Amino acid sequence: MKPENIQELKEKLYLQVDQLQDATVLHMLQESITAYSSAPVKDITDELTEGQQERLQQSIQQAEEGKTFTHEEVKRITRKWLSQ
Repeated sequence: MKPENIQELKEKLYLQVDQLQDATVLHMLQESITAYSSAPVKDITDELTEGQQERLQQSIQQAEEGKTFTHEEVKRITRKWLSQ
């Protein structure tokens, strides 16, 4: 979501919540927000094995060095490989 839209979204949510009269729904919203805001921020790389993390770092280094292929190049290479 674009940052300039966040304030607009909050305002819409405030209006919608303000009009709610169902206590159950309000409790559910509160529980959802509490659960979301208190959840630890996880980095997906924390779940990778050491070998996967090393390979990811190698890939990042290759990309930084310009050792990449365009999508079109990959499609061309794949077509050639599959036709052999």
